[in-house]
Amino acid sequence: MGIIARQATINTLLAYAGIGLGFVNVVLLYPQVLRADEFGLTRLVVSIATIAAQLAQLGAENTVIRYFPYFRDAERKHRGLLSMLLLFGTVTGLFAVTVLGAFHGLLSEVFADRNALYSSYGLILLPLVLAEVFFILLRSYSRSLRRTVQPTFLREFMLRVMQTVLIAVQALHPMPFGLFMSLYAGAFLVCTLLLVADLHRAGHFQIGWKERWLPGRLRRSIVRYSGFTFSASLAGIVLGNMDQLMIGALLGDGLRYVAHYAVAFYFGSVIAAPGRALQQAAVPLLADAWKRRDMPTIDSLYRRSSLVQLLVSGYLFLLMWSCTSDLFELLPAEYAAAAPVATIIGLAYLLTSAIGLSTGIISMSRSYLLDAWSSWSMLIINAVANYFLIRSMGIVGAAWATLLSLVSVGIFRTWFLHHRYGLWPFDRRTLLALVVLFAIAFIVPWIALTGHPVWDILLRSAIITALLWPAVHWLGLVPELVEFTRSVRRRLSAPS
Repeated sequence: MGIIARQATINTLLAYAGIGLGFVNVVLLYPQVLRADEFGLTRLVVSIATIAAQLAQLGAENTVIRYFPYFRDAERKHRGLLSMLLLFGTVTGLFAVTVLGAFHGLLSEVFADRNALYSSYGLILLPLVLAEVFFILLRSYSRSLRRTVQPTFLREFMLRVMQTVLIAVQALHPMPFGLFMSLYAGAFLVCTLLLVADLHRAGHFQIGWKERWLPGRLRRSIVRYSGFTFSASLAGIVLGNMDQLMIGALLGDGLRYVAHYAVAFYFGSVIAAPGRALQQAAVPLLADAWKRRDMPTIDSLYRRSSLVQLLVSGYLFLLMWSCTSDLFELLPAEYAAAAPVATIIGLAYLLTSAIGLSTGIISMSRSYLLDAWSSWSMLIINAVANYFLIRSMGIVGAAWATLLSLVSVGIFRTWFLHHRYGLWPFDRRTLLALVVLFAIAFIVPWIALTGHPVWDILLRSAIITALLWPAVHWLGLVPELVEFTRSVRRRLSAPS
C-alpha cells in the first residue's frame, strides 16, 4: 500500500499546482488578453465537451476500475480489455460528435451573441469531445494499472501549462481567434496522445483483440454497475457545468457573462479543493470499514473529516471573502459585477465541506443507490432554480441556485446518515471552530489597508493566518487536524 500513499501525495500536490496555474490563466491572463465573449466561448465549449464526453462514456470510467481485477492477466494482454475500450470509445465518441454536428445550427441559436462566436467556432467541439472520451477511458485504464500520477499530471498540470503558453503567445503575438481556438482544443488532444505514449512506453498499450473475454454473467453485472455509476457521476459533472450553459442560453450576449461567471466561480470553487483531496484519501478507508461493519471507525472518520474540512475550508473562505474586492481590481472593470458570485459559491462549498464525508459514506454503504437519487435531485433543483434565478438576477442568480442545490441535498444526506445509521458529524469542537471563524470575519473589515490590491491581499492573508491557527491551537483543534492527517497516511501505508 506504500505506492498508494505516495501516489495520493503526488496527486494532491499536482492538484494544488494546477489550482495555482488555473489562477494565473483564468484570473490574470485570459481576461486581460481575450475579449470577454471570446473567453466565455472557451469556457462554454469545455463545459459542453465535458458533458458530451461523460454521456458518451456511459459510466465506463468507474466500471473499468471496479472490474479490472477480473481482466487482469498481463500475459493475455488483460484479456483484450483495452481493445474493447478503444472500440467502445470510438463508437460512442463518433455518435456524440455526429449529434453535436447535426445540432450545431440549433446550438448556435441557443448560444447566439452579437459576434456569433459559437456559430463561427463551435464546431471545434467535435475533436475536443473525441479527445475527452478517449482520455477518460485511458485514464481509467491507467488508474486500474495503479498508474494514477501520469493522468493527473497531464490533466491537472500539463494541460494548464500548455494553456498558459498559448495565452502568453496570444498576448505577445496575436493570432486569428480561429487559430487560437484550434490550438486551445489541440491542447486537450495532446494530453490524450501523451497518455497513450505513456502507456505504450510502460508496455501497457497492448490491443489484444484476439484475447478479448467478456462472459455473459460478467457482462450483465457490468451493465448494471455502469448504469448506477453513470447516473451518479453524470449528475455531478452536469451540475458543475450547468450554470455556464444556462447563463449562455438565457442571457443576452451570454458568452460575455459566462466569462464573468467563470472567473468568480473559480475564486469560490477553490474552497472545495481540500474536500476533494480528503475524499480521495478517506474513501478507501470507508470502503474497508463498511466491509467489516466497523461503525466506530466510520463515525470517527465522519466527525474528524467534518472538523478538518470546516477548519481548512473556513480558512480559505476567509481569505477569499476578505480579498474579493482586491482580486477583482486586478481584472478588467466589466468583471466587477461578478464579485458577489465568488462569495456565494465560496459559502456553498464551505457549507458542503462542513458535512465532511457524507457523500463518500453513502456511496460505500448498502444505501449506495441513494447517492444516485440524491445527485439527480440536486441536478433537478439546480436546473429549476437556475432557470428562474438567472432570468431574474443574472449570474448572481446562478450562484444562488448552486448554493440552494448543494446545501439542500447536503442537509438531506446528513439527516439520512443520522436517521439510518446514527452518524452525526458535529460536536462541541464544531461550535468552537465556528466561533473562531465568525470572530475573525468580524475583525477583518477593521484592518487598516494600504490601498494597493496586491499588498492588501498579502496583508489580510497574513493577519487571518496569524489569528486563526494560533486560536484553534489554543482551543486544542490543531492536534485533531494533525492526528487525522497522520491517521489517514498511516492507514494507507499499512500492508494490505
